[in-house]
Amino acid sequence: MNNPYPEKIYVELTTRCNLRCRMCVKYAAGSGIEEGDLSISAFRSMMSTLPHIHELVLNGIGEPLLHPGLEEIIAMARSAMSPKATIGFQTNGLLLNTSRADDLIKAGLTTVCLSLDSMKIIGREGNGGEHAFPRVVEAVHCLNHARQGVSSAFQIGIEMVLSRENIDELPDIVRWAVDMPIDYLICTHLLPYDKQSEALTLFNPNSEDAVRIFKKYYNLAAEQDITLDEGLKAYHKFFKTEKDWQAIQLLTAVKQEFDAQGIRLNLASLLATDQQMSEHTAQILEKAHILAEAGGLNLILPPVKALNNRSCRFIDEKATFVAANGDVVPCHFLWHAYTCRVLGDDIQVRPRVFGNLSRNTLATIWQNEEYRRFRDEAGQYSYAPCWSCTQGPCPTLVNDSGDFANDCFGSRVPCGHCQWNLGGIRCL
Repeated sequence: MNNPYPEKIYVELTTRCNLRCRMCVKYAAGSGIEEGDLSISAFRSMMSTLPHIHELVLNGIGEPLLHPGLEEIIAMARSAMSPKATIGFQTNGLLLNTSRADDLIKAGLTTVCLSLDSMKIIGREGNGGEHAFPRVVEAVHCLNHARQGVSSAFQIGIEMVLSRENIDELPDIVRWAVDMPIDYLICTHLLPYDKQSEALTLFNPNSEDAVRIFKKYYNLAAEQDITLDEGLKAYHKFFKTEKDWQAIQLLTAVKQEFDAQGIRLNLASLLATDQQMSEHTAQILEKAHILAEAGGLNLILPPVKALNNRSCRFIDEKATFVAANGDVVPCHFLWHAYTCRVLGDDIQVRPRVFGNLSRNTLATIWQNEEYRRFRDEAGQYSYAPCWSCTQGPCPTLVNDSGDFANDCFGSRVPCGHCQWNLGGIRCL
């Protein structure tokens, strides 16, 4: 049965920011994100929907604390929402002081999630640079001071984007979070926007089952003093040696087992994976989990490898997204125009807009037939598995702004390239 209202709303209050982080999509080549703020009138038009939602997240690509009407918007939302419903946002914390923290909590805010990727002092603290650890510490102290004596259970969180550069810092960040105290720590993998960020990502887009089968035959190949990629090269040889035939036979067995279990085989992607780094990452995550459990910290960790079955939080949670210009879109992946990397190639993503708050209410847009059809189709997960396809990536569906584009499975939702549904990307 189709729900007449969303249950979770992400509202991008602004696309402006007072930092310039290297890995931010806003500054990536191919980004088409214009600067601007959501108007108070646009937010007011959502008031009739707010009593029906469980969670309101007031951030997008910009810094929420830059919005001049932030406290007013929080108070408006709190007046309309259930007392049990949560209101929160993610911030770099630069504009947070004790007075501001006190005002935000009194307005009805229930959580703040601070961005922190390293305990090292990096970048500049101001107009430019990246998150600086001392400023995050200061922001946490302000929030902890402001929430003293507040009857509501206000929570302080941290979000960390994991990469090859900072993965070894995670246990120390967990220890620090326990001592502060922090209530929760969200860890997410890096969404690569260019070759540089792609080289830093720790996430393996191949599923747990695919990696399990691959490792079995990878080890068998090593025992026979051959490699699986030799099987690929041997196919193109006119004169094949005994070793070539041995490699081909083993590669054929790999393909047969993948087919028998209904799993797609992208051997090139599997061979390109740094198995040693994947195992190291898994060990660090396990160490962090043990520390967090002992310290009572709610630690949310992403998998190192893709989920065996795709799962979209935005569909499952009945979420919708409002951009700073009032456009209504279905998810993080299709929120803005930007370039990201898929299997070593650039994909130009276009926003999928279903309406604008200047012309219709959020409830009306949510219930329109086109948006309902999109949610139904995306929720069936019957679109192309682009991340495990040897012919991909095929950018046509994502790049095509026409009404009749479809992927090779016949689906019209451009979700095959999305990394959120593989499980690697986590957010508030």
